[in-house]
Amino acid sequence: MTVTPYTPQQFLQEAKEQQAISDKVSLLRRLIQAFPLDANAVVARENLVSLLAGSNRYEEALQEYQEKHPKTGAGNAIDFQLIEYLLKTGRYGDVLRATSAASGPIRDFTRDEKLLELRVQALLARGQYGVARECVDRWLADYAGDDIPGSRFEGDIRGIQFLRRHLMFLERTIGPKGKAIFTASVPDSLQHWSHRREVPLYIYKLVPAHPAGQLYEPMLPGRHEADDYFENLVDQMNRGFDYLSGGEFSLSFKGVDTLYVKEGDMDPTSTGGNILTSRVYVHTIPELYRLSGDAFVMLVDYRAQSEGEAAYMGDGLIHISASKLQILVMMHEVLHGLGATHQEWNYLQGQGYRFDPDDRGLMTFEKGELTYLGLEEKNRAVLGWPHVAVVRLSDDTPLAAEPAADTPDVVASSDLLPKLN
Repeated sequence: MTVTPYTPQQFLQEAKEQQAISDKVSLLRRLIQAFPLDANAVVARENLVSLLAGSNRYEEALQEYQEKHPKTGAGNAIDFQLIEYLLKTGRYGDVLRATSAASGPIRDFTRDEKLLELRVQALLARGQYGVARECVDRWLADYAGDDIPGSRFEGDIRGIQFLRRHLMFLERTIGPKGKAIFTASVPDSLQHWSHRREVPLYIYKLVPAHPAGQLYEPMLPGRHEADDYFENLVDQMNRGFDYLSGGEFSLSFKGVDTLYVKEGDMDPTSTGGNILTSRVYVHTIPELYRLSGDAFVMLVDYRAQSEGEAAYMGDGLIHISASKLQILVMMHEVLHGLGATHQEWNYLQGQGYRFDPDDRGLMTFEKGELTYLGLEEKNRAVLGWPHVAVVRLSDDTPLAAEPAADTPDVVASSDLLPKLN
């Protein structure tokens, strides 16, 4: 009996129906190979790149993308997606070449700001503080005049001016070259820690510096003042990590200290702050510069304007508002440092792709909230952790109802789930 081969449409539809990402990838590649000139092959390649990038397989994503987009381009035709893949795969020389003269003859603030930020990140990943500062100087020479009160770009220019100040500080105190600085957009993850116990964790309280001097505005009275409060949070995180990692990973609490933050140094984007500026700023603090890349550091922000903020800053540095001191949020940011990424399939789901509804974990948001204690398949592959049952939180229990009785090894230590929050 002769088997009728798939048509391009059937290949694509089958890829959408399969739940396993590996099966989707295989079917899309077969479509592209069998029907390279078909219009569906173009769609399949776009979807394949999204699948690979979303699965932390950036090398493969870059190779597939470059098949049809080999050049980074320039001016209004610049390919930011290609440059970002080059950045994420550590090809910093290629990023610098692509951004060296990529702006076109037509002035474009948004394009040139994005180019500057990509270039600065690549330079910092090489430890070239002086050259990064020179790039910012040139950019400000072109665009500082747009700093008109109330204008669309006022906040952006202000953020770049603060970025220049932080780069100057690094250049002055460390020198034109220093150790590599990896922002959260540059994937120098600490995956080698995923099989290490007692990884150091330092906690710093961020409080606003008083504009008139060294005095600071008081924190909310009684809010997380004692060290044992934070030590207890770390103990609870370790219960969760012990379960997720099969006993391979844990943190070691190293105490609490205080840092004073001036306005503009680390402002949320909601108040006109610049993300890259904040990520560079935390590296200018001597204590954090010393610890970056060698420990996890949690910056607990007590300033009112940072309410609800939680972000991984790179090099093991985590910024989290005092209101977000929740076990799952803290674990989520630590997992970012280890190399885990968000579970985001919105684009592909919009194209009709199905995904395993049970593949959920601490990197999956549901209506903006973290509701799953577990780890997604793509992140288990990155960290080398075992497959454990996912526990879904509910509204009427501290974490979730107990898992089914036939679920093996769900609770690695006694009473794990009720103690997490």
